[in-house]
Amino acid sequence: MGSSSFGRWLGRQRDFLASGRLTAWLLGIFVLVLGAYLFLPQEGEISARALERWVETQGLVGRLCQTLGLTDVLHSPFIWAPCALMFVNLLLCMIRRRETLGLCRFPDQPPCPAPSWLQAQVAAVGLGEEAVAELLRRHGYRTLVAGGSVYGLRGRFAMLGHWLFHVALLALLIVGTIVALAPAAFRGVVAVGEGERFDLHTTPFISTSRPIELEFPDLRFRVEQIDTLTEGIAVRRFEARLSTPAREYENVGINRPYRRPPYQVMVHGFGYMAGWVIVNEAQQMVHGAWVKLIPFPYELSETFSLGDDDSNVYARFFPDHELEGEKNRNRSHELQNPKFTARIVWRGEKVYDGLLELEQRVPLPDGLEFFFLSEIRRYALMEVIQEQGHLAVFACLGGMILGLSIRYTRLRKEILVRRGEAVLEVFGRGEVFESLFEEEFTRLTQALSSLNSRPDGPRGAA
Repeated sequence: MGSSSFGRWLGRQRDFLASGRLTAWLLGIFVLVLGAYLFLPQEGEISARALERWVETQGLVGRLCQTLGLTDVLHSPFIWAPCALMFVNLLLCMIRRRETLGLCRFPDQPPCPAPSWLQAQVAAVGLGEEAVAELLRRHGYRTLVAGGSVYGLRGRFAMLGHWLFHVALLALLIVGTIVALAPAAFRGVVAVGEGERFDLHTTPFISTSRPIELEFPDLRFRVEQIDTLTEGIAVRRFEARLSTPAREYENVGINRPYRRPPYQVMVHGFGYMAGWVIVNEAQQMVHGAWVKLIPFPYELSETFSLGDDDSNVYARFFPDHELEGEKNRNRSHELQNPKFTARIVWRGEKVYDGLLELEQRVPLPDGLEFFFLSEIRRYALMEVIQEQGHLAVFACLGGMILGLSIRYTRLRKEILVRRGEAVLEVFGRGEVFESLFEEEFTRLTQALSSLNSRPDGPRGAA
């Protein structure tokens, strides 16, 4: 009795692992995890300092995301455990449904209709089997005439699409895992502003998965313009326009990469770039640079040097500044009222701490002055990936799409017409979209009736 109970329990577990219910749950988990990958900062894609700063600003939520591994999704069990379960689910599903491949074989004799088949009757005065078969062939059915019955089958190879989809999905899980964990793949995040050029071997990266090697093929482009669409503090769209040394132009965005084998470049964020200068009494520039500031998701503090080890600026940038009580905040992400909160330390001594507008001058010792330029530019956060195996991933996705196309554009439909007493009994069965097949079944029976009632008599009459 114990072994029998264990066998039934084992059978229930096997049925659950091969069920569509588990597939639906796993797909839901995939969507949530991939959403976390898209919208949460990830280790290796931003600097460790920026990630720590994000966790601090998010408080309990940030610490919880980091503890659960949602800030490192590619190495988290939340992605690999569902992948393993999905692989087992698909494999068991295919094993259990292996007999469906036999449906691709055209039968040697007409089948017996089941009670679930649709049924109708047509007057059979002088209507022969060949006339019925010709009518079915005109509607796209392959026919078999045997034993006084006419059998028509359409969408014979529909189940091959089912199998092609599952085989391609299995291959995608395997290939995707190999590509994601491949140690040889280069992946780096870089911030490039409007008017700046990117060169793989000279531009500093924010973070990289491995050091850049000289034998890497070169990759160069210039950021011409960065377009954004924001509504208040919500960012709706952003994309960058790139120009290549070959004078080709590309628009790249979140889901629209720029491809130059073996690389792909993807934009997944943007920020604002401010220029600052130090001038002397003669208004000649002593020092200056562009600094990339982070205005969101929250106004974060950025530190940059003024060209001296003991001279730094600790600044927070507000594209659309608003004073709420005594708190500085962003009203939107548009450049409506750009201001800074800045603490300026010159050679170890604090010389300014407060709100700072564009072109507002801060006196420094020795007759020098510091100020931010009136021009604010945008910069794009770009992910540069050296492609390895990505063509195989796209091939698997193409196989899945092809499988679904075969499966649902040529649905399996069966018609059985057999002679009764003074009538023709018509049976039909369709899959997936039953209501659509009912309409087609009605049209076929009406066509048979009209064929039988022709004044000159049906062709092929007995």
